[in-house]
Amino acid sequence: MNSPVEDRLREALVEAGATVDIGTLRPLRVPERRRSRVDFRLVTVAVAVVLAGAATAVVLRAGPGAEDRAVAADPPAQSGGTEMTVFLCTKSAPKESPCQGRAASREQVRTIERALHQSQQVASVLFVDQATAYENFKKIFAHNTSLMEEIKVTDLPASFRLKTRHDGDRRQVKESLRGLGGIQHVADQAESDVRPQTEAGRSWQISVFLCSKGASLPSCGGESVTGKNGEPVVTKEGKGATVAQKMAIQKLIESMPGVEEVLFEDQASAFKNFQKAFKDNEALVKATKVEDMPERFRIRLTAAFDGQGLVSELKRQPGVAQVLYQPCMDDRSALADNFGLLLPDSKVCPAGK
Repeated sequence: MNSPVEDRLREALVEAGATVDIGTLRPLRVPERRRSRVDFRLVTVAVAVVLAGAATAVVLRAGPGAEDRAVAADPPAQSGGTEMTVFLCTKSAPKESPCQGRAASREQVRTIERALHQSQQVASVLFVDQATAYENFKKIFAHNTSLMEEIKVTDLPASFRLKTRHDGDRRQVKESLRGLGGIQHVADQAESDVRPQTEAGRSWQISVFLCSKGASLPSCGGESVTGKNGEPVVTKEGKGATVAQKMAIQKLIESMPGVEEVLFEDQASAFKNFQKAFKDNEALVKATKVEDMPERFRIRLTAAFDGQGLVSELKRQPGVAQVLYQPCMDDRSALADNFGLLLPDSKVCPAGK
């Protein structure tokens, strides 16, 4: 059974079909495979991600046990065509991928390349082998020593980097590759170009979401089991954060080294920011209510301070449901979008690194 929030949002998306492409509904990370651990009974609209000159996205609550979905509204116009990447199979590809433990064969690579060159939607094709991908990986993630130690050249898939023509249909490009062997997945940058919220160029690195009444997360006292269809079923609803817990969390944050600024965002403030970010999407704004918004603390760190230790400490506090660390999210997104890798937080941003 769908929740009232889910029903409202689905109706809004249908009404706003002229401005929101239903095909952009996808897991917050890599299409069809990337999952988030944010509980939807906690976070209806996690943050209105305000982007300067880029796609705007928002996390929506789809009901208990549902999977996070992001709606990309008003994708950016990109001169020279839209970037796409066709990641090829490797032996170390995830079990749920079509690769089935086999790397793409030479014949499969040639067939994929031929299909891309024959597509009238594609303006240019560039092949990136594993060695080149690894060199790029080392440059981009030089700051993350734990990740550098974890990833080997054989872990990175070779890929075809594409640009579509200025009037090209990206969906046709994907369709032309459907059924071809050797493809791990196809990433569309227009769908995954999501950047952190900023204010005058200064980002909030940490978001501490507080427990809401009815949240199913164990951290909020909630419980769930796996239903017959494989989806989680809430068996015990959690409790919302108390005033005392909120005060204790704020006191802890303010006492931690490396914290430059902390801001508490209540439901009314969150809703106001959401309305501002989505003022051009009237249907979506009308479908969302103040009570759908989560409460959270936003934390800005001093320059070059690694906040992973603070994140780990905050996750253990009563009343805290979810802590999102933007640098870690950025690294995970860059890994998936640029290198076709999906790794858990424990490998991308291990505690105490």
